[in-house]
Amino acid sequence: MAFLDKLFKKKIEGKTVEEWYGLAVAETDPEKKIEYFDKVLALKPDFAGAWNLRGLEFVVLKRYEEAIASFDKALEIRPGYPEARYNKEDAETELRKIRAAETPVEGNKEGSSET
Repeated sequence: MAFLDKLFKKKIEGKTVEEWYGLAVAETDPEKKIEYFDKVLALKPDFAGAWNLRGLEFVVLKRYEEAIASFDKALEIRPGYPEARYNKEDAETELRKIRAAETPVEGNKEGSSET
């Protein structure tokens, strides 16, 4: 029976997926939350909800490419996952805004004069 317990209750650093998930949800520091979700996902890589929540923490940190990658993983696991789809769209919108702000607009160069 101990074999089955090990099989169904895999652990990392002495904690199960449920324990790591509980820590992640209760944590307030986004970096720590990501660290805990990484432990959850190491134990249960097909947990779409954890991928989605991990992505949200990257959004909080304004690390949109990493957020999008997490949302993509959630959608790969659960293609019809509406929250992950909406979250991905929001992250892509924020990333587009940042890139647009960083790109100089033609015709708006310093030294040009219009009369």
